[in-house]
Parts: sequence; structure tokens; C-alpha cells
Amino acid sequence: MKIIDTYLKDLKIIEPLIHGDTRGWFSESYNDKEFKDMGLDFLFIQDNHSFSKEKGTLRGLHYQLEPKAQTKLIRCTQGKIFDVAVDIRKESETYGRWFGIELSSQNKKQLLIPKGFAHGFLTLTENVEVQYKVDELYSYDHERSIRWDDKELSIDWKITHPILSKKDSEAPFFKKSKDNHLKKILITGVNGQLGNDMFEKLSSEGYKIFGTTKSDMDISNIEQVEKTLNLFKPDYIIHCAAYTQVDKAENEQQQCYEVNVIGTSNLLKIAKNLNSEFIYISTDYVFDGSGIEEHCENKNTNPINYYGYTKKLGEEIVRESIGEHYIVRTSWLYGEKNNNFVKTMLNLADKNSSIKVVNDQVGTPTYTKDLAEFISDLILTKKYGTYHGVNNGFCSWAEFAKEIFSVLNIDVDVIPIKSSEYKTEARRPLNSRLGTSKMKNNVGYNLRDWKSALKEYLEKILM
Repeated sequence: MKIIDTYLKDLKIIEPLIHGDTRGWFSESYNDKEFKDMGLDFLFIQDNHSFSKEKGTLRGLHYQLEPKAQTKLIRCTQGKIFDVAVDIRKESETYGRWFGIELSSQNKKQLLIPKGFAHGFLTLTENVEVQYKVDELYSYDHERSIRWDDKELSIDWKITHPILSKKDSEAPFFKKSKDNHLKKILITGVNGQLGNDMFEKLSSEGYKIFGTTKSDMDISNIEQVEKTLNLFKPDYIIHCAAYTQVDKAENEQQQCYEVNVIGTSNLLKIAKNLNSEFIYISTDYVFDGSGIEEHCENKNTNPINYYGYTKKLGEEIVRESIGEHYIVRTSWLYGEKNNNFVKTMLNLADKNSSIKVVNDQVGTPTYTKDLAEFISDLILTKKYGTYHGVNNGFCSWAEFAKEIFSVLNIDVDVIPIKSSEYKTEARRPLNSRLGTSKMKNNVGYNLRDWKSALKEYLEKILM
């Protein structure tokens, strides 16, 4: 068995010795003693076997985070592949470089890929089988990926349109991977609509995530906050948790204040000690809703209900407490978790031929998946401050409802009414148009049109 060094540190080519005669051939594909004698001491605990039917199938680039990182011994037992390894060890002298080699059932070469490398391969023939050993079990929570066509890596795959899984086609670029895979993020309110999508998005980008609910950490209890944050020591805190029952807040002011104000203050006290960056999720309800123009990010706030008042106080505490912060105001959220306006409309449509919906409140329906993507990009910019994170365009609640039914071809009559005809405990702002110039100018980001986002959401929840 021959061991050949590559130009990437610790990455080895293995050439087994082939014994052949007129009957065929024999080879030892792995010999633990020989490996150890050559200083390659690994305890392989799992064998994997993959089959790819079509030529041009690309799998990767994949890796697992510590403590579940894997050493891999790759070989192609049927057909031919172009096998690629990328050094993603920040301390390595070959960090960010890639190596590629043709592995086939004919040449019987193998590639020994140590921990701290991303791996992928492209099938060069049809009906390809790849087998590999690993020294750590697969872990969904630690699995990460990098885009195959990342320009920063410039891997010469010699193909422009490979066959990809949905997961691989949506993998993050190396910049995010290299910035993220050692960073820790704590998300409060992870059981909410935005918190859930934030958890899924950031987990896929290489961060170590700790999501909390009230049962994990009551943010109004400073002792619980201190214990949890000091244990996890997050680099970022994304504060999605909030008391959001707008009407109940008018009569449950103490409960609302304890969560939205005291809870935020508690988190900030510990975040400051840990030098954690802070992302505070706020709302269009900090504005009074006057006029018809878009509210810009630096416009004076003037809430008209108690919920909005507590969110305004939360914003002020953030600005006063910590310099490295982001405040992201959003509006009319809907996501897969919990109830929302879209689900309410669909439930009502099952039981009614007509529905009354207010048409004098105007804002932007915002898909939590899109907002989560924006926030995940925003925290890498270090361009701190207040942003508005909403999809493009505006509509009334009645127009929102009509679009839901139009997309799904549901025959329901939406009857527009004024807010004065729909009595609620708390007043709602009539104008919730949030301008997004800071998002576009500072970050170069622009969320898609709300109708396009809604269509994707409906397809997803009803498929």
C-alpha cells in the first residue's frame, strides 16, 4: 500500500497494491496495521455506500462540525468520479484551498480526507458506486455544506449544470461557512414563527445554535438569563421572544412589560458582559400609523397601543446598553409555526362564503423565511443600527386576504370594512408602510415581492 502526500496538509492519496493473474485480481482496500505503521491511526466505525444513476451528479460539498467531525477514506468501486476535498481548517497553512482527483473502479485509488475538510464528488460515468469509511457517526445537528460553485473556491468541476439535490443547490457560500462554523448564536423565542425559521436558516449555515423557549429560560428572571447565557456564551443573541398579544396587552400591561422590557433589559445586561452582538426584533407598531408615506428607519416613534409602547422601550434599552446591535423592525409576519393571518383566513374560508376584513390598515405581509435570510446576512456586515425587514410592496389586510384566496382559487367573498367597524381592545396603526432604504443602501439587500413570497408559502404548507 502506497501513501502519497498532496499539496493540502494531511490530505493523502492511497494506492493499494493489486495482485492479479489470469483469473482477475485481489487487493486489500484497507489494512489497519499498515495504516498505523505509516502513522495513520484512525478508528473507522462506519462504512457508507452511495449509488448515483446519472453521469453529472454532484454530491457536496459536505462536512460535520466538531465534536462530530469525520475523517473519510473514499474509494469508487463502480464507474468513475472526480473527488474534491477543501481545507476549511482556519489554522491550516492550506486553508481555503482545494484538491481534486479522479477515483475509479479501474485505478482503485483512494483519498484519505482528515477532519476539517469539506468533501464532494462529481460522477463522470453512469451507475456510479462510492464507498467510504468514517471515524465518526453521522449527526444531523452537526452536518454542514458549502456551495459547489463558490467563486471564492474556484473549483474546476468542468461542468456548469450538474445534477444536484435541493439541499446542495441551496448550500451557503464559503464566506459564510468560514465565518460561521465556530460562532455560537442564542435565539430566544425559538418556538415562534420567526424564531423557528431563524433556527433552521442559521443551523444550515454552520453556526452552533441554542434556541430557547420560556420553559428553557424565563427572560424576565435575571438569574435564569445569567445562568443560561454564561453557560452557552453566545457570539450573537437574536431576541425573537416577545409578548405579542396586542389586545390582551391593554389589560395585561404588567405581563407585557416584564417580557418586552424587563426581559430585553436582562438579556442585554449579560450580553454586554459577554461581548455578544445583539439583534432585537421590533415591530411596525412603534409608529402611530399617521400619513400615507413610508416610515423611514430614523423617523420618531409614537406607538398608539401598549404592545407598541413596550417594543419602543425595548428599542431604547438596546441602543443605550450595547453598541454592537441591530434592531430589525418588521410587520405582518407569517410562517409555518403557530397561527397567523394566512391560516386564520384559510380556516374561515372552510366555514364561510364571505369574510369581512379591514381595508384601511396598510402594510407589508412578510414571510418569516425571507426575513430569516436577511437577518442571517445582516449579522455578517457589522453595519449596526436600525433596519426595516419586510417583503416588497404594500397592501391592506383585505387585499392580503383576496390574494390568498386568488392563489388557491378559493371562492370566498372578501368584504372590505373600516377599522372602526371591527372593534378591538387595542388601536392599530392605519399606515404600517416600512421603508427599506437602509436595507438596500447599507447591505445591498432587497426582499422579494410579498405576493411571490406568499405563493411559495402557500405551496409549502399545503403540499
